[in-house]
Amino acid sequence: MPAEDVGPGRGERRRLSWLFLVLVAAAITSSSLSVISLYHVLALKAEVEGLRAEVARKREEQSGMLDEPVNEAEKQTHREEGGDSIEYLHQADMDITTDPSVMSKRSLSHAPNKAEPQPCLQMMADNKKKTFQKEFAFDYCTAIPWQVGLKRGSALEEEQGTILVKEEGFFFIYSQLSFSQVYYTDPTFAMGHIVIRIKKNVVGNESQHVVLFRCIQSMNRVNHYNTCYTGGVVKLDSGDKLDLLIPRANANISLEGDATFLGAIKLA
Repeated sequence: MPAEDVGPGRGERRRLSWLFLVLVAAAITSSSLSVISLYHVLALKAEVEGLRAEVARKREEQSGMLDEPVNEAEKQTHREEGGDSIEYLHQADMDITTDPSVMSKRSLSHAPNKAEPQPCLQMMADNKKKTFQKEFAFDYCTAIPWQVGLKRGSALEEEQGTILVKEEGFFFIYSQLSFSQVYYTDPTFAMGHIVIRIKKNVVGNESQHVVLFRCIQSMNRVNHYNTCYTGGVVKLDSGDKLDLLIPRANANISLEGDATFLGAIKLA
């Protein structure tokens, strides 16, 4: 009995010894691995710090290389500005001593070109004269005695109660008539006028007279007053004429300049 109890006890102690050795070996191995990992981490940190220092040094070198041309350019600019200032002062001294006539010529030569005013011509009704008749389209129309109210430039001229175009181009044409004391038995009871272009150059079977604008207004049967205004842009040739007619033989209109007028403005 004592011999049998000793055998198992020794085996148990041996197993515990082996287990202890295994645990000690595992602890030593884990510690070694931890030390090795820590060493690698510290080495990587040192390498990263070295790379950062190298990058910072490169940046400083590049910024220094860029600052040198900028500083040199600034110095060159200051030198040029100084030279320009000296030249300007020298030129000012020369201008002060220059003859006034030469200065005026110089100022005129350097003066900016002003835009030319647009040529225009406005004719107003002449209340000192009476209306008369003209034939148009095989019918008699009422014509108006005109007088020049406003004129600028040489592109438009007054000629025998019409506007003569001296320069071709685009024109804005406008007209107004004021009717007064008109009595008609026509059922439409309307009045109006037409603006005619009399062409200088006629090709083939073209008509020499072209109606550009037509204005029509209904008249009140009690108060026989009304105003008719029209206008538009047309292209005219040199030598063309503009005329205004009322397509009725005897029309009673106002011949005041602010009520009845015909004008043209050269646009281009």
